[in-house]
Amino acid sequence: MRSELRRLAHNLVRGACLELYLTPKPGLVDLNDSGSHHDLSINRMEASLAVVSDYLCRVAESLAQGEELAAQARLGVEAEQAMLERAGTNCHKGYIFLSGLLLAAAARSNGAGEAALSAAVADVAASIFARVPQGDSNGNRACDCYGARGIRGEALDGLPALFHEALPAFRRELTAGNRGSAVYAMLGRLMATVEDTTALHRCGKEGLRTVREDGRALQLLVEQREDFMSFLSQRNEHYVSRNLTMGGVADLLALSFAWLSHTGELESAPQ
Repeated sequence: MRSELRRLAHNLVRGACLELYLTPKPGLVDLNDSGSHHDLSINRMEASLAVVSDYLCRVAESLAQGEELAAQARLGVEAEQAMLERAGTNCHKGYIFLSGLLLAAAARSNGAGEAALSAAVADVAASIFARVPQGDSNGNRACDCYGARGIRGEALDGLPALFHEALPAFRRELTAGNRGSAVYAMLGRLMATVEDTTALHRCGKEGLRTVREDGRALQLLVEQREDFMSFLSQRNEHYVSRNLTMGGVADLLALSFAWLSHTGELESAPQ
């Protein structure tokens, strides 16, 4: 169990790195620019990921030792504080929660398959939210303002964006022999389906509508073998002009990369 949890922790870090370096991504930090995040950079994001890496190693060890969920929750709070101190940003706050959640759920489901893992995610999330009051954050304020469920609803439902949207989109492209575009099919599906509270916070319902429409357009371009890279670059300019971004999509894309890396599927689909 300990070695498998450590391996998943490693892949969760790898997934976040792959998400960061995937280029282009509208409104997000990538190798071209900082998108709509004028306070961020590749270097700052990498400093934040160093904190995430340390956190996930500690969570894996805590789970292997059989510690209670409260112990892993404390590690998450400590990681958020360390991220602010070392990187001066909260850019991976959502991913700290999601990656820790998936790791804790994996310890419970013990390799029983993705359906069991999804059910364990929902159980762990219910336990967390029953103990921890909802804090004041941009995402929570967006949920209150627009009646959205956001990351909380996603977690309580067992991460459907991961298991029912992103992974099937990737696998369909891979089965069709389209290895180079499988990642972008996954990105398009997430953009089209995720209730992204960062987009809602920045630009309201119109911002979320833009992300979803662009996701559907990206999916179509991938299916038709059109120039989706130019499309993404052009949309990045539009997102920057409107201060629009999609943090929830980014976190779930990182989680998708992580799981596909863990299953070995990503290795058969080089970027």
